[in-house]
This record gives sequence, C-alpha cells and structure tokens, in this order.
Amino acid sequence: MIRRFYSFQNGLFMFLAVLAVPLLSLSSNTLFAQAIEATVTLQLDALSQEKQQKLRTFADQVAYYINSYDWSGDPWKTIVYVDIQLILEDISSGAEEQYKGRILIQNNYDIQFFDQRWRFAYQSGENLVHNENDIDSFTNMIDFYLFMILGGEFDKWGTLAGSPYYEKARHIAEQAKFGLGRFIEGWDRRLDQVNFLLSDLHRPFREMVDFYFYGLSFVRQDNAKARKHCATAVKMLDKILANDPDNEYAQRFLATHSLELVEIFRRAQDKEPIRLLRVLDADSTHENIYREILNN
Repeated sequence: MIRRFYSFQNGLFMFLAVLAVPLLSLSSNTLFAQAIEATVTLQLDALSQEKQQKLRTFADQVAYYINSYDWSGDPWKTIVYVDIQLILEDISSGAEEQYKGRILIQNNYDIQFFDQRWRFAYQSGENLVHNENDIDSFTNMIDFYLFMILGGEFDKWGTLAGSPYYEKARHIAEQAKFGLGRFIEGWDRRLDQVNFLLSDLHRPFREMVDFYFYGLSFVRQDNAKARKHCATAVKMLDKILANDPDNEYAQRFLATHSLELVEIFRRAQDKEPIRLLRVLDADSTHENIYREILNN
C-alpha cells in the first residue's frame, strides 16, 4: 500500500489552493497522533428532565470510548477527525432503559452517514466496553459507522486500502442482523450498504478516489504529476456519472472537491479537465468560476 500524507484540520484537507494560491506554495505535513479524534454531541430535548440528568455525562463517555481506542492499527497514527451527533428519544418499557436514536456521523469533509432506524438499550452509568465479538445494541452502531468512515479515509491512502475496515463493518452488521433480537431494526439496510461499498459496482468510484488523492500528494513536489493523476480522476468520475447520473457518492465527491480540482488546473495549459468539470458540476454558483478560467 502506498502511503500518501496530507494535512487535516477538523477532518478537512488543508487545500490552500481553494484560496487561489499557487500549487507549489501548498504545505503537506504528516501528523502523528490518535487515529480517531471524535467530538460527540447529544440532543436530548425529547427526554424528560430526569432522563436528561441521567445522561448528562453520556456524550463524554461516548467520546472516551472512541478516542481512547486504536481503531485502525495504523503505525502512522494519522488523525481522522470525526463529528458525531446523537438525537435520542425515550422508548423505555419497564425497568430497562431503551432509546430510539438518530445518528449523524461525518469527517467534516467528504464522508457523511445519517441513520434514523436505531433502537438500543442503555442503563445510565453503564460503562461502554470494546469487544469485537460482543453484540451490543449501542456500541455496535458506533463501531459500524466508525469503520465505515475509516474505510473511506483509507481508500485515499492506497488502492482499495479501506477494504479491511469495510470488512470489519460488514462483520458487525452480519452479527447484529441476526443477533440483536428486538434491536435489529435497520441492520438489514446497513448490511446492504456496506456490501455495496465492497462490491464491483462501487469499485470504480473507490479507484477514482485513489487517483485523486494520489494526485493531491504531489501538489508540493510535482505539479505536472499532480495534474496528470487528477485529470485521470476527472475522466473516471465522468464515466461513473455517465453510467449512473444519480450516484450519491460521486455527486457528493463532486460537490466537495470540484473547486479543489478547479484550482489544480487553473494555471494549467490544458483546460480540458475544467471543461469536463463544468459539464459535470450541477452547482450553478460555480458557473462564473468556470467561465472566467476558460475565457482567459
């Protein structure tokens, strides 16, 4: 696997070219720290005051559960910043505390998952414990989506390098689908989702991401090589959208990275990638940017 180092801040690639500075002025720093650094927020408005009081430290517990654990085994310990929002409703019956939850988890850059089909049991004050073979209606959900985030992140470091993390997510989904009993809601859909991400149908997108971030790894050292690989990524993206215009992953990639790509090719002699981006990019607010570059 080829390692490519680039800087993150709050999960966001520090692509200063978006600010229209020359590519060779970009910095590329290697970070050594905790593999995942999560911020967790809770929305408890739907709960009684008593339940809100019981869960007053729950966000801190979840953050500690995530941030104190080595999720990736990555020897470089590159930080992946994750933001998690949990919205809880009380559905308890009897002595067992049960909740209906919605989760929004994202890297604050280009990967995001939202899930509202989630029911779990949690007794106030209960410790959250890591056990890969344990079936738990709360931690399985957190683990599943963290591995989904890591799968997308590691695909940026090497060809299909995220597969081991997607496989971990699939293992969790398979266990939960058949082992969580009354808390199985949503796990059939989650299993379908991760199966798709590992499928041959999704492989062209993952390979395109690899080319794009490989190109970005050269922005400080070799602009010609950076543009070569990013131009290949644009052609691959065009083919993906030609086959499936509604591909949500490709559309999100385009929405997130189109202006980064524009800056890569702004000063290039060959403006063909920008012409292609102009056709693909559905964001009408970018039209003036494309026109300005292509007319100069």
